[in-house]
Amino acid sequence: FQLKNQIDSSHKFLYGHRFWKEVKEALIEKSEAFDDEQDLRSLALSVADLVAKKTAVDRSLTLGISLVGLMTIVQAGFENFKNSEGKVFLNGDWAKKSPDQIVKERAKDDSQGIFGFLRTIDKQYSVIFDESSRTGRFKAYLNEEITSAAARCNVKTDERCLEGPIPVECKSAACGSCWIGILGGQEKLSEVQRLERKRMKFFGYNQPEESKPFLRLACQAKVQGNVTIVIPPWNGVFGKDIYGIEEEVLEGATTSARRNREIIREVVKNKLT
Repeated sequence: FQLKNQIDSSHKFLYGHRFWKEVKEALIEKSEAFDDEQDLRSLALSVADLVAKKTAVDRSLTLGISLVGLMTIVQAGFENFKNSEGKVFLNGDWAKKSPDQIVKERAKDDSQGIFGFLRTIDKQYSVIFDESSRTGRFKAYLNEEITSAAARCNVKTDERCLEGPIPVECKSAACGSCWIGILGGQEKLSEVQRLERKRMKFFGYNQPEESKPFLRLACQAKVQGNVTIVIPPWNGVFGKDIYGIEEEVLEGATTSARRNREIIREVVKNKLT
C-alpha cells in the first residue's frame, strides 16, 4: 500500500484527477528547473497554468492536482513518479460532469418516497465511496454506523477488506483501519464523540477540532443523510510515537488487527531511532 505503487490512482477521487496525464507531463517537462530553494507556490502555479492552457480550463481546476503531483514527487521520488503510467481512472459519465454538478449531487439526499414523512428509524440514505461507478455506493439506515451499513455491500476495494468496501477490524475505534475522508455531507454525520476524538489523535490522523470534521472513523460516524466518502488506501497507528501521546491502548479485536499494529509500531520505532 505504498504511494509509489499507487501514484496514478491515489487521487482518483479528486475532480482534478482528469488532468493527471497533463500534470505529469508538465512536471517532467519542468523537472530540470526543480530547485530546493524554489518557491513551491510559484512552481505549482506555473504547472497549473500550463495544464490549464493545454486543457482549456480555468486554473482553479488544475491547481489542486498540480500540488498533488508535486507532493507525490516529494513522497515517492521523482524516478517512481516519472516511471508511472500516467493513467487516468475515469468513466464516460463521470468525465462529463462539471464541478458544480458534482457538488450539487453530493448535497442531495435520497427520496424517502411519498410517505417519507412517516418514516423514522427506517429511513435509508446512500453512502457513496466511488462516484465514478454505479456500484460504488451502499444504503445505510438513519443513525447507523457507516461500517455496519458497509458490511451489507458486496464490493471490496482491496485485500484489506473483510466485509464491504471499508477496511475494518474491530468496529470499536481500536484498530484505526476504518478511517475515511468526507467529500460531501460531513454535516449529515453524527458529531464526533470523545472516544473517536481520542483514538484519531492516537492514530495520528490529524482530525480537525470540529464537531463534524472531514476525517472520521467509519465505525463511529452515524449516517443522517447522503454522504460521499473516500476510502484511503492505507492505514496505520503512529500517533503515539510521533506526538508522544500516552494513553491506554485498546487492542484490536482480531489477531490480524493486533499483528498489523505490532508491525506498524516496529517500523515507526526503527525509523525514529
